[in-house]
Amino acid sequence: MKTFLEKVVTQDTSNIRAFKYSQKEFNTPWHVHPEYELTFILNSVGNRYVGNNISDYQPGELVLLGPNLPHCWKNDLESDERAESLVLQWPKEVITPLMGFDEIKSVFNKVERGVLFHQPEKIKAEEKINKIIQSNGIERYLHFVDLLKDLVQLNQREFLAGASYAYDESSATNDRIERVQNFISDHYDRKIKLAEIAQELNMTEQSFSRFFSKAMQRPFFVFLNEYRINRVSRLLLETDMQVAEIGYRCGYESLPFFYQQFKKFKNYSPLEFRKLYKKI
Repeated sequence: MKTFLEKVVTQDTSNIRAFKYSQKEFNTPWHVHPEYELTFILNSVGNRYVGNNISDYQPGELVLLGPNLPHCWKNDLESDERAESLVLQWPKEVITPLMGFDEIKSVFNKVERGVLFHQPEKIKAEEKINKIIQSNGIERYLHFVDLLKDLVQLNQREFLAGASYAYDESSATNDRIERVQNFISDHYDRKIKLAEIAQELNMTEQSFSRFFSKAMQRPFFVFLNEYRINRVSRLLLETDMQVAEIGYRCGYESLPFFYQQFKKFKNYSPLEFRKLYKKI
């Protein structure tokens, strides 16, 4: 599947595209567009890819993306839940007149890396985005400005892509990254050899290692472990499976290595993580 440049089209006079997405899966592949994007997840769980960041996502998250920042959401197809989100997209000229206001400008701080806003329910983000979707013209624009103003209140923010991440615009690079993501999604539950993934991309092991490290600013097996640990985290919270069983199910053949990797990425042991978050 070729990665593509998404063409964002809106016929609304506000120049703000606003819609609800509801399908069996998030089927848009790894892609970019020159517009800003704000996405609120309504339903489903899975993995979120933004630049060189991979994290799990869940309902209720709110993510702001800057122009030309590659991204995609991939929901867990083992679940029967539909993939649903509320999405706003707009070109730079929509917000340029607002950048003279310091509070609005602060919302877009480091947006080129992607911003995850924690606790969006504090400002009733879902309700406000729905108002934007249901309106048009000047009313849509005013609701949009109202939302931006309220985003200032969300001080707990997480920047997603690395500080030095630089988007490689070549279609070959993006197509390869998309294929790597899909390969991991299909085979994370077993041992993956470097030779396999290199062959998948018609590259030598050495060439693939250089390519991936340059594109994602981390070695392939670090990226693979991030994916697996995200899967482990969800199973710890959503099931009563034994910790060891979860480790084996997510592709770890060595339990000591599994525990070491989990502690490295989450700062807790798997059991501590389960107990901590089940209390919330």
